[in-house]
Amino acid sequence: MGQPYSSDLRERVLLAYERHEGGPELLARRFQISRACAYNWVRAARLEGRRVAKPHAGGVPAKLDAEGVSVLRALVREDNDATLAQYRDRLAARTGIALSPAVVCRTLKRLGLARKKRR
Repeated sequence: MGQPYSSDLRERVLLAYERHEGGPELLARRFQISRACAYNWVRAARLEGRRVAKPHAGGVPAKLDAEGVSVLRALVREDNDATLAQYRDRLAARTGIALSPAVVCRTLKRLGLARKKRR
């Protein structure tokens, strides 16, 4: 995902719109942004009075809490040649938290836990 546009660019587009230098479509071409972006900025300024981007909402909260992470660490210590699906099933049995194998893999990588690749 790309970076958001600067607040300076947003302000320049809104000032140009307020000075009647063109509509959102013309300003989008002039400032090399998408039409939808220009329309959204103008609408937000008009309806909400907001001239800056909304703060980041934080994303989806993690399903696995600190206790779940400690259980996963224990599972790897007990049996480091289990598959991701086996870790997932054992974790669900002990904690009741259902995860995908991909989430288990990312968590193991983030924790720096190595597991045996071959039997």
